[in-house]
Amino acid sequence: MQKTMRVRFIILALLLTASIVPNLGIQVNTFGFSWNFYRIVIVSMVLVTLVLFRGELQIRRQKGFLLWMGFLVVWFVYGLIQIISFPYADMSRGMQELFTILCAIFVFYIFSCISIDREEYERLMRIVFFLLLALILLGFFEIITGKHMSTSMFNDPANKVAWKMDIHSAAGIMYNVNDFSALITLMCPLAIGRYRIQMGRVKFDLGWILLVCVFLINRQNTANICNMAIIAGILLYLILMVMKDRRKVGVILLILLLVAAVGVALIIILGADQKGLVGQWADQLTEYDIGKGSMHARLLIYQDALSVSWATGLMGLGPGGFPVYFGAHGSSSGFINPHSYLLEILSQYGILILFAFLTLLGYMVYRALRLLRSGASEETVRLARTVVLIVAMLLITSFASSSYMLNNYNWGILALLILGLEMEEHGGHEKVWG
Repeated sequence: MQKTMRVRFIILALLLTASIVPNLGIQVNTFGFSWNFYRIVIVSMVLVTLVLFRGELQIRRQKGFLLWMGFLVVWFVYGLIQIISFPYADMSRGMQELFTILCAIFVFYIFSCISIDREEYERLMRIVFFLLLALILLGFFEIITGKHMSTSMFNDPANKVAWKMDIHSAAGIMYNVNDFSALITLMCPLAIGRYRIQMGRVKFDLGWILLVCVFLINRQNTANICNMAIIAGILLYLILMVMKDRRKVGVILLILLLVAAVGVALIIILGADQKGLVGQWADQLTEYDIGKGSMHARLLIYQDALSVSWATGLMGLGPGGFPVYFGAHGSSSGFINPHSYLLEILSQYGILILFAFLTLLGYMVYRALRLLRSGASEETVRLARTVVLIVAMLLITSFASSSYMLNNYNWGILALLILGLEMEEHGGHEKVWG
């Protein structure tokens, strides 16, 4: 029995790890299709699960997983219909996007079927902590040495944008720097509260130290949207503390003062050309006023995305259709990618898919806030806060990457959070399935 439980934990740990670290710098192409670590693990773990636990597998009565899997199946089927019948749907990229959705269905299915207890769930959270630590170390290595993994944009001779960028930036295990910053930013809430060190009478949460490191990497990557997500996450964290215990208002004010002091110090220490982070944001506003800069270009492509969505009757261009359409017709920004996960879903898959996606995220927040109000244990409160922070920061970081549909980490992280919500609602610290 213990051996079986260990196998189940290993399956979930591999799925979660592969979702966050999808390629390990290795990529194999077969007949035009790209196989990375994530896709190999997904297919392998599905087969292993079906073989080892074929007599046990069933979709349990877990509303969180059932709703997400039902939505993803509808999304997948609608995407197939679009590829067949919509003129701008791209077969090659579109099938990769749909395969990503199919893999997400497998992840949710296996997470919903394999039983674990509270101790094993905390071990999964700690895996995320150490993955984030490893990615941070990799990021600092790239920044210091200027060396990058083979799958990075800096090692792609065809990428002319990379030629103009500072080589002392961090792309990590992703292709470009914005994708990497979005990944490590979204992982931060999962790391908070996992490990603490005590110095005298004071305990330090190592998760907050990792968050500061991520802020520094984002600063070097000029990933301002990701740092906005971090700042918003800190403020939301403090609001959630007040919601849980109004007696902590004084402590929170002290924390705000400390955060402000640290922020001022970072702005001074990390000043680029005596401008720093605030100076960069001010420059963006100045360039926007004269019709230049990335902020101006992003707003133009957002307008184009909304216009083409409306032109399709809010049904979408189809999988992979955004770069096809704007590659053929041009865009006022010069971009051919939406630079927004939400607008990517809207412009390619339509308003109904986007509405369902946002509704399910909102339902997760609703369940988390309900747990926050009723949760008596530290673990319950921490999980509830983590869910709210992840959803909020996902919505903000979704504007960082040029394209989001082929990313996998969001599905693994969401599956982990839904698993925690189901455990809390069905039994808290006790094993609830199996």
